Amino acid sequence: MESLRGLSSTPASAYDELVTGQKSIRYHWQGILSVIRSLPGGGVRERLESAQRQLEESGATVNLLNDRGAPSWSFDPLPFVITPDEWQTIERGLIQRAWLLDAVLADVYGPQKLLDEHLVPPMLVHANRHFLRSCKVTDGKPPQRHLGQYAVDLVRLGDGTWHVLADHTEVPSGVGYALEIRRVQARALPEAFRAIPVRHLRPFVDRWNDSLAAMAPPEIERPNVAVLTPGSLSATYFEHVYLSRALGVPLVEGGDLVARNGDVSIKTLAGLRPVHMLLRRLDSSFADPLELRADSALGVTGLVEATRTGKIALANALGSGLVETPALMPFLERLCQRLLDQPLQLPSLDVWWLGEPTAYAFAMAHLDSMIVRPCLGSDREPIVVGMLDPADREALVKRMAAQPGQFVAQYPITPSLSPKWDGETLAPAAVVLRCFLIAEGRSYRVMPGGLAREPAGDTALRSLGRLNGTLKDVWVLAEDAADVQLPSSRRFHQLSVERGGADLQSRVADNLYWFGRYIERLDNDARLLRTAVTRVAQGVIGPRESSELRQLGRLIDRANLMPTTAALAMPESAAFQQGLAAVASDRRGLVAVLDAIQRLTDTLRDRFSADMTAAVGPLMADVREQLLSARGALDPLLAALDELVRFVATLSGLAQENMTRGTGWQFLDLGRRIERSQFILGSALGPFRQSPIDWDAAMRLALELCDSTITYRTRYLGQLQPAPVLDLVMLDDSNPRALAFQLRSIRGHLERLGQASGTRVPDTLHELDIDFERMVQMFGGEERSWRHEGLALAVLREMVEDAERRLDDLSEAITRAYFSHVPAAQAVGSMGR
Repeated sequence: MESLRGLSSTPASAYDELVTGQKSIRYHWQGILSVIRSLPGGGVRERLESAQRQLEESGATVNLLNDRGAPSWSFDPLPFVITPDEWQTIERGLIQRAWLLDAVLADVYGPQKLLDEHLVPPMLVHANRHFLRSCKVTDGKPPQRHLGQYAVDLVRLGDGTWHVLADHTEVPSGVGYALEIRRVQARALPEAFRAIPVRHLRPFVDRWNDSLAAMAPPEIERPNVAVLTPGSLSATYFEHVYLSRALGVPLVEGGDLVARNGDVSIKTLAGLRPVHMLLRRLDSSFADPLELRADSALGVTGLVEATRTGKIALANALGSGLVETPALMPFLERLCQRLLDQPLQLPSLDVWWLGEPTAYAFAMAHLDSMIVRPCLGSDREPIVVGMLDPADREALVKRMAAQPGQFVAQYPITPSLSPKWDGETLAPAAVVLRCFLIAEGRSYRVMPGGLAREPAGDTALRSLGRLNGTLKDVWVLAEDAADVQLPSSRRFHQLSVERGGADLQSRVADNLYWFGRYIERLDNDARLLRTAVTRVAQGVIGPRESSELRQLGRLIDRANLMPTTAALAMPESAAFQQGLAAVASDRRGLVAVLDAIQRLTDTLRDRFSADMTAAVGPLMADVREQLLSARGALDPLLAALDELVRFVATLSGLAQENMTRGTGWQFLDLGRRIERSQFILGSALGPFRQSPIDWDAAMRLALELCDSTITYRTRYLGQLQPAPVLDLVMLDDSNPRALAFQLRSIRGHLERLGQASGTRVPDTLHELDIDFERMVQMFGGEERSWRHEGLALAVLREMVEDAERRLDDLSEAITRAYFSHVPAAQAVGSMGR
């Protein structure tokens, strides 16, 4: 292969994963390289672009804490390949290390014999920010396992041996990304998976589900498991959603949970549903504002006490990040002999904890050639001493002298080199291997694969806890059929068939309801603005357009889409037209609604299908970019508004066809129907509140805003009359944009939600359609009677205002009944006896 000629290790001390010292390709790499060689010219590049696009569409590469849509890592289609024999050695060492760290945690949060025997320096416990004194077991039940999940970063040094670079025990991340990368890799290089015996990852996930259930309180026959997330702004929220789906368990936030009398339950529409096991993706210190961080809004008040009573288990146990500190590495050899009566099989990198005088003296003597790392606080980023200027070096030395126990020192490391596709050919790149383990019975199970990462920055020690840079799949080769694992037999239980949907979390129902409202609001605002921009963009504004634009200006001002001074200016004025062209620059209008939809889409990712998420993400990014690029120009703005309307139509179609008609969909559609009803009353009927002199314009706007112009033209041959126009946009329940259609849908949703949850919301819209029907009949009489006497106009205004109040009351009642669970306020003395 041409791109492999001359590919060798650089620098000389690095171990080459691909090429031997005799310049021959190692046998276990030959299969994947043969597949790549067989691809046509440009084939690898095309596969890479396709895979990268799939990862971006799924949201895997996006960190929502950073700029939306900006990838936080890239994908290398060339996997990291490991032989079966080598993997067995790694596997044994990882299982032993997991046992060891679990035993250390059990002792430190229990009898603390290791401290009494001086095997662990007290400072590494009591000064460690991960040590939670309130989680020390005194009179409660200790966890069955402190480490239910565990991740390890490994590097291979120049002599070919693997060493532990870092332990991840607090919230080990990466499993979801490894599974997603394997899925994408299988689609990008299907030929490779057909030709090469690669061990599968799915059995590991199946076993994980059983593992979590087994760690639940033993008296619970069928424990309920959930994934606890800090929310959609977490840097690894994609993984939280992915694991929730892969494990088939709900994704919950702290606000979804309540701890009472030692039990922890999920707040659902039908009441409290007990949960017995939490896969924790939330940092320990935020888990309980009562006993841990008082400023935390992410945790559950009383969760620590619930763990003491043994009513709930967590994976990992609170405070398990204690053993992540690199300062513990120098003591693991002795701890392994003491706790397991075995030599440590998988060594750590050489690390000197400066809290020991001899280690401090050694580090100071070789300081310029070492890397220094804080080890007990939140900051653990490495400091390359040789790259410091004299002033910074002096400041570091003073800090180390004042608090030596806060630092570790180690020599720079040179990770092994693995082939990487650089866009044109193969090139060597440093690699760090992340492996994953779960508790299983009395031992641990290792995922037969993992993540390989090219370190970002000047050292492999930088950003150890984060997934960034370039990631690739890890292939563990299978020897024979013995590597095939069957699903556990205990996965199948007898379950009662349920269709009610009352187990939906109140928070999720709230988000779906407002997602529906914001989607409809975006459609309404886009249609309103498009109606105005179309008339202005035509050039000459005649009397008819001027009359319509004056009414549209009042509606745009009411919708808060333009500054009042611009919206109420004369349509021919520069103020009105410039204000209209600048709506894409106003953060309070369309952009604010798009931001709200983006935020709710991120939060509700676990409720949408993968196809729906993959479609919505790129579409939303496109319409946002088109809208922002249209600032100040009417023609691009009109095109952007057209795209917004199409985007809403696409999203509506996906929700209509891809969501089960359960309570989640009911709330989403209920929000849309209430928002559309308010738009019909406020915008489509708004111009009718004015003098009948302007009703020709009012009728045209009502039909256009309700997308009913073609229907009206077909029925009435284009002759505009108030009664048929009002009938079509208000009373015709076959018209999906008529008020009657919305009222019928709202009543149906409220009835079904009441049946599912047992909580009913009073119908504040009763007989509203009948009242409107009588009002429309008034406009069907002689024109003189309603045009000059003004009675019908007064009735219309009063009925529209009354309907708007009823819709506001209904929205508040829905919030009280299903989201906040707060009863309606009553005046003092109003309660019945």
